[in-house]
Amino acid sequence: MDSNYLVAQGNELIEARQKEPLTAREQKIVLTMVSMIQPEDHDFKDYEISISDFTEMLGLAGREKYTEIKEITKTLVGKVIEIPRKNGGWLLTHWVSSAEYVDGEGVIKLSFSPKLKPYLLQLKRAYTSYRLSNILSIKSAYAIRLYELMKKWQHVGTWEIPVESLREKLGAITKTYSLYGNLKNRVIVPSVKEVNEKTDVHVEFKEIRKGRKVVKIEFKIKHCKEKEIKIKKPSDSELNQELFDELTDLANFKLSLKGFKRVENIAKKIYQENYMAQLKLLVEIINLRIKQTNVENPMGLMIYIIEDKEELFNKGYDPRIEQTSKEVIPDWFKNRKKPNNQPELTQEELEKEREEIAEILAKFKSN
Repeated sequence: MDSNYLVAQGNELIEARQKEPLTAREQKIVLTMVSMIQPEDHDFKDYEISISDFTEMLGLAGREKYTEIKEITKTLVGKVIEIPRKNGGWLLTHWVSSAEYVDGEGVIKLSFSPKLKPYLLQLKRAYTSYRLSNILSIKSAYAIRLYELMKKWQHVGTWEIPVESLREKLGAITKTYSLYGNLKNRVIVPSVKEVNEKTDVHVEFKEIRKGRKVVKIEFKIKHCKEKEIKIKKPSDSELNQELFDELTDLANFKLSLKGFKRVENIAKKIYQENYMAQLKLLVEIINLRIKQTNVENPMGLMIYIIEDKEELFNKGYDPRIEQTSKEVIPDWFKNRKKPNNQPELTQEELEKEREEIAEILAKFKSN
């Protein structure tokens, strides 16, 4: 997923009423799908989002994340949007018509409802676009909707809307927000604050009253080009020197720079914020095997193990390095020929080996 992709939607879709409001997580999924549409596309495709992108984008972690992804997509498939028609009519349709998890590929495939084609494909006029990166850090569903509406009207600089219409467009449709004070304090003010802090627009608003009652809101919108959020793609030439030095000091074998980059990239994908602790644990276990077994290529073994973990991750299994050495040491490695002067391990030595591995695991368990 490229966070610099453009999200482009027909203005009728931007102005649609949120009959079943999307959560912030659901909006991020939908808008990521929209960002994958190419200007030359004449039809929808199955849009693939990797499990790693899903977990990072939605802030998921732990063993339950696969169940959470299924529940989130299941709820998303059931959500309906109401799009106003130019002739005064309306269209009710689902955002997403299907979601499929592909075992072994580590991706979710999602399909848009065909009814959305006029609002997402071959857009020539009356559409709004922005970089996907501008909404990925927003936590509030209301703030994401407000940002989209502000982007639509930023070229004008102002936008005036009745309070009731604003409630519908933001998706603040519960009874609580029928009271303007609640809508202002819990939705409008926090959303404006988050949009101003995290996106490329600056918003101010004022209330328009009829007597003592607030009947409309006027927004003033300014595009802040210097705040345009662009995600820099990490270059293959970039090196986490601190981690490389730390693992080099820890390893009883030579770490190759090329091998380290390969291992680090996979570890980041499957372990995310915990990847450094898992790599240290992996190095410790390989150190132990070097002491006990003839290892001709420790760096190759490290790559083999991390790629094996990646395969588990792609199949939806927990890839963490833990429990026993059997989890990380492949059969072909255990059966390698030993040097002539190295006898088979006794039962006592095997027990000692298990204890040493248990100590290593206990050391990193808290990480």
